[in-house]
Amino acid sequence: MTASEAALNEARSSYQSLYDMLMHAQAPVAMWRGDDFVFTLANPHYCAVLPDRTFLGRPLLDVLPEAKQQGFWDLVDQVYRTGKPFVGNEMPVTFRHKDTGREEQHWLDIVYAPVRDGRGGIVGVCHFGVEITDQVRARQAAEARADELRRSAELIAAQQETIRVMSTPLLPLADGVLAMPLIGPIDARRSEQIMEGLLRGVAREGTTIVILDVTGVDTSDTQAANGLLRAAHAVRLLGARVLITGIQPAMAHVLVQLGVDLQGIAAYGTLRSGIAAAMSAR
Repeated sequence: MTASEAALNEARSSYQSLYDMLMHAQAPVAMWRGDDFVFTLANPHYCAVLPDRTFLGRPLLDVLPEAKQQGFWDLVDQVYRTGKPFVGNEMPVTFRHKDTGREEQHWLDIVYAPVRDGRGGIVGVCHFGVEITDQVRARQAAEARADELRRSAELIAAQQETIRVMSTPLLPLADGVLAMPLIGPIDARRSEQIMEGLLRGVAREGTTIVILDVTGVDTSDTQAANGLLRAAHAVRLLGARVLITGIQPAMAHVLVQLGVDLQGIAAYGTLRSGIAAAMSAR
């Protein structure tokens, strides 16, 4: 009897220690007993989620009728019948706020484990959860922001491509004749775009004459002049004849200072005269 009493006291002490730990756990903890899952334990964190409801001594569906609709009843019942614990990550849970009446979305990491008696029989189910709503919302916000940045990057890339095409338009005037009217400043990047556009167009169309109109080029520095001449010489290497039209006095001055050799490149004062020359040369 002394040994039995000591064992009983030890069991009571262990039970009390476990009970105290569960009640003070910084996470929602609950226990249900029987096949209708009557609440036998609900710690303060569990009760705080739904402060307007009474838990102890009441069946699960009486307290949380939404558990059936959201599928949690089936999970608990499966654990009770099979004895196999269930572990769920980022489980969405919807509660109706007692003051506003609005439904609120929460997310939990949960564990449902069977509760057994001294002979190993299943008598209930224990719930342990970790509230991760703030983390999930923060991650969703970060993902939404990343998606927004991705869409912005795609939009910027599309706009840049549109600007590139518009800044280096290639116009077919007749069979074998292409014109590229240029407007605005020409820097190193645009020089490369001009060259790439011309070379692609000449190779694709089988062009024999290219008119490079610089009437709208508002810069007259050496970089712009060199870029145009490099493009013209590259086109000539493909076997096409190059006509430059609309050279302004400032650009002509730069070309002279550079000592540029325009041999093989015809120059015309206006685009109209260049087109007329190209048509007559076909």
